[in-house]
Amino acid sequence: MSVEPRILRWHRRRHPLLRTAHPLTRRSIYILPTRTGLVFTAVLLAMLGWSINYNASLGFALVFLLGTIALEAMRRTHDNLLGLTVHPPLAEPVFAGDTAFIRLRLEAPAGEIRYGVVVRTAAGIETGGDLDGPLAALDLPVPAPRRGRLASGALRVSTCFPLGLFTAWTWVEFQPSGLVWPQPAGVAQLPAGTHGKPQQQPARTESAGDEDFAGLRPWRRGDPATHVAWKPSARSGQLQVKQFSAPPGGDELMLDLASAPGDGIEARLSQLTLWTIEADRADVRFGLRLGATELAPARGSAHRFEVLERLALYGEGTDAA
Repeated sequence: MSVEPRILRWHRRRHPLLRTAHPLTRRSIYILPTRTGLVFTAVLLAMLGWSINYNASLGFALVFLLGTIALEAMRRTHDNLLGLTVHPPLAEPVFAGDTAFIRLRLEAPAGEIRYGVVVRTAAGIETGGDLDGPLAALDLPVPAPRRGRLASGALRVSTCFPLGLFTAWTWVEFQPSGLVWPQPAGVAQLPAGTHGKPQQQPARTESAGDEDFAGLRPWRRGDPATHVAWKPSARSGQLQVKQFSAPPGGDELMLDLASAPGDGIEARLSQLTLWTIEADRADVRFGLRLGATELAPARGSAHRFEVLERLALYGEGTDAA
């Protein structure tokens, strides 16, 4: 078992999940020699033994000089992290199965430059650089396999500056800050309007797909494969999607978890997510019913985000009742 996971577990016992900005103090920074530092130490010991054996005063002077430089490098490596403030990460919402990018902000004391600061995720993905401003931002990819709140996990902030003989590091772990929506999947066709009572619908003499077709547009992420116009796409060299002017159920509808098709809760939530995207693109007023909770029909990006948020967090509150 490696030293690093044991230190991480020990650090978690001493420090709960963070909610606010976290300044790095001496009590939270660890430091150890790198492999280069261990080789350097071995060479110094060999030089010291040679100097003792041959009573070489110049050898002693060189050993003590290099040892002093190593000690100063150790102090500077530790102080390169000391005083940094790590702010809670920010992340844009993503769909389940995608990769989220969290933005970690590091703040150095005014007028100071910190060199070679590296941030690494638990999955081993790292990024870093020099912090030459009062507030620097580093972007890290984090997998989002399932819906719910996105946790960045433990982040390792480290540095080997200036000589690479020592590595100083600390662990920071914040409360989940991002959001993962259910993966849109299922039947693309929107249901009929069902807000309160069925809406009056005009008589139709053609199929809904033919009657509501409104043209083609470029493919966007989240578009179902059933809407792709393959022949026009092959001619243009770019994926084209069929666009419909309105769903076959009026201009207002209620999306209900109880009536959504799908095998299991997650499949039904994915279906509601797909319908949410379709209704928003068609500029239809739509609402959401999840068990005992209900969101009145509306339209617009703010309403769409609220619906997707409720779908992402379904089961965490009383809506599952």
